[in-house]
Amino acid sequence: MRGFWYNGARLAFALAVIGALTPLHVSGQRARQGLLTLGDARLFYEVLGDGDPIIVVHGGPGLDHSYLRPGLDALATRNTVIYYDQRATGRSTAELVDGTINLDAFVTDIDALRQVLGYQEVSVLGHSFGALIALEYAVRYPDNARSVILMNPVEPGRRFEEVTAQRQRDRALPEDAEEMAELRASEGFFARDPATLSQVYRVAFRQVLKDRELIDQIDLELAVATARNGQDVAALIGASLGVVDWWDRLGEIEVPTLVLHGRYDVPPVEMSQALAEAISAGTFEVLDSGHFPYIEDRNGLLSAISGFFAGLGR
Repeated sequence: MRGFWYNGARLAFALAVIGALTPLHVSGQRARQGLLTLGDARLFYEVLGDGDPIIVVHGGPGLDHSYLRPGLDALATRNTVIYYDQRATGRSTAELVDGTINLDAFVTDIDALRQVLGYQEVSVLGHSFGALIALEYAVRYPDNARSVILMNPVEPGRRFEEVTAQRQRDRALPEDAEEMAELRASEGFFARDPATLSQVYRVAFRQVLKDRELIDQIDLELAVATARNGQDVAALIGASLGVVDWWDRLGEIEVPTLVLHGRYDVPPVEMSQALAEAISAGTFEVLDSGHFPYIEDRNGLLSAISGFFAGLGR
């Protein structure tokens, strides 16, 4: 399969940073924003803090990084945290075609950010679907990856597909199904109205929280571009992935990898444990959360990551 195990030449790109825009004060820290111009896309990014760099790869596909903030900003007390919007979502731009929106391009974008920000190596933190992109980066750029953190990853295959699907069915309440059906039949859904699609995500995501009442603590106010392009981005990335079945190849990853699993998440804990065990330098931690541990178990999350980094040494 071309993508996760693709070892071809890197995509050519021209790097240019368009300004460091007006610094912002975020969570008591000074942040900067910028745009990275590639040959076929522009990536919006934000940088917080000081210390060893962590590039955060958001989930989706078809979302942007805003739902991870300000929860993950706490990592910037000890590290430099780099957020960015994947192609065609948030404040990033790209043409919606398969030559531009594909897994290879998404992985190369991470290394473009690393280069333009001047880091020899980075840690890569992937949340949910972003974990697949982080795994791919570890395979293709092992010399540039200090470590990988998989936070509530999706399964890199289909071994646990049936049990995950059953757990998801068990979580859905009748009122969730009724509201989702109404949203998906609405004019706003077909028009890709940001407010309507934001509510779609709220209904979906409250089912994967330990405490569904915490859904309002996640920023799900979709940007116009995210609402407009998200479904197309997801379809294009899905097409480039094909059928994901990576279990037998995970042993090729030698980058130290921390797998974090919320015990109340939809995938079973056994999936994430098996994922950690399949990676030669994999470690595993269970958090007291659902799919969004930076909301429900922030102290546990920070402690696990801090301990993992301490074990890496310098």
